[in-house]
Amino acid sequence: MSKPANPELKRRILDLVLEELRDKPPERINMRQLAAKAGVSATAIYYYFPSKNALFETIKLEAMDEMDGRIAAAVAASSGAPDRIRALMRAFVGWCLEKPHLARLLMETLPAREDLDDQAMRRYYSICIRANDIVREGVAEGSLAPRDLDLDVALAQTALWGIVSQFWSKRVHPRFWDSPDPLVDRLADLIVETKGSRP
Repeated sequence: MSKPANPELKRRILDLVLEELRDKPPERINMRQLAAKAGVSATAIYYYFPSKNALFETIKLEAMDEMDGRIAAAVAASSGAPDRIRALMRAFVGWCLEKPHLARLLMETLPAREDLDDQAMRRYYSICIRANDIVREGVAEGSLAPRDLDLDVALAQTALWGIVSQFWSKRVHPRFWDSPDPLVDRLADLIVETKGSRP
């Protein structure tokens, strides 16, 4: 007979990982050390998470929900599709800069998942889906005129992660070391074409 699950212990393990991710990158998190901090054996952690990747997948989904909540609030506080896109982009970059190791877990550490059902796909790609929805609203209201919606959103995501990475390493011009907002705003202008901006 297997022992019953302990939701409090599972939550404590997740919270310890989140705490560790404040100070160190995902690859430096050790399951045995994590177990010691939780006051349990390594076997106990593997009871809840069969692998380090499974543990990180759970953290990733929680982090994505948190980031999406931040983005949703920023978008809701903006009016008009161009401003909503800019708010989405700024919120994404701001969240990543506040939580660098968690952002790296989301964007770099775990392999892409191709085996997702529709509900999981919406959760994993919620930010891209939200951006697509905003651009479609902008097209409907006549304020945006994308050339290729999926391409523009994918390009924006890639470029935003580039801004985050370059900002962390101070590889951008020193003029922008204090705030990435000018870079994000200029990217928004380049990526999201307003109606009438195309030659």
